[in-house]
Amino acid sequence: MSPDGSGLAHLVHGHPPDTARSAIGDLTIPAVLLRAGQADWSQLVHVYTAHGPTVAFSSRDLRSPGITRATAIARDAGFEPAVRAPGGRMVAYDSGAVVIDHLTRSSDLRQAGSTTFAGHAESHVRVLRALGDVDARVGEVEGEYCPGEFSVNIGGQAKVIGSAQRITGTGALFSTVVQVVVPDAVRRVIVDVSAALGYELRESSIAGLADFASTPTTASVADALAADYRHRLSTTDADLPQPVVAHAAEAARTPRLDAPFEVDAWSRANPLRLV
Repeated sequence: MSPDGSGLAHLVHGHPPDTARSAIGDLTIPAVLLRAGQADWSQLVHVYTAHGPTVAFSSRDLRSPGITRATAIARDAGFEPAVRAPGGRMVAYDSGAVVIDHLTRSSDLRQAGSTTFAGHAESHVRVLRALGDVDARVGEVEGEYCPGEFSVNIGGQAKVIGSAQRITGTGALFSTVVQVVVPDAVRRVIVDVSAALGYELRESSIAGLADFASTPTTASVADALAADYRHRLSTTDADLPQPVVAHAAEAARTPRLDAPFEVDAWSRANPLRLV
């Protein structure tokens, strides 16, 4: 395995069918993988449909004086609040979203640059356009949640894909949320939690791919994205390491406090070494 992230790349598409899943477990898996020791891959891409209603905060959101209120809003709406490992700002989703966790076993800070964000965004745009008559574009739209230069939008109107990154001494995590179907409950939580955190938001910027195209489902979008990673990275299909899945399940059983569960803090305090 080379330090620049070249070498063996694994693609994990979905979860094992007998896996007991939770929003906390799904967010903890990449945090554990990011900090784990020796592994048999230099890159690992996990493409999956989200488990269920989730409000994924960032460490930046924790600095808002409205974080306690935002957490209560999420819980009252039936969403699991957690602080994800990557940066950015809050994002909310449910099983209508596809999540991509792309891990690289390198701490090369060049991976944090705009070239990485731009490359992923351009690839995701190509995938969306290939799914049908979709005017997918790279770029921030006015008033979007978790704003970013390399968001993916439809027709310059609404955001459908956002990404965030985390770099540690052992590797990099590039995490992406693709909003395929956005029900009213998700839309309402994004609006209400953003207001509690003091973030400006244009509600009409919230959308899913299905608002603009009649054919996509979470399964078809996940399949298309997985196929793109297979092609671009020459990946080998693999399963999630079972010790990682079991370890993340322990996080999900941790008693909840008033504050959102911090997956990165938990993974630091409970390290797992892959042998």
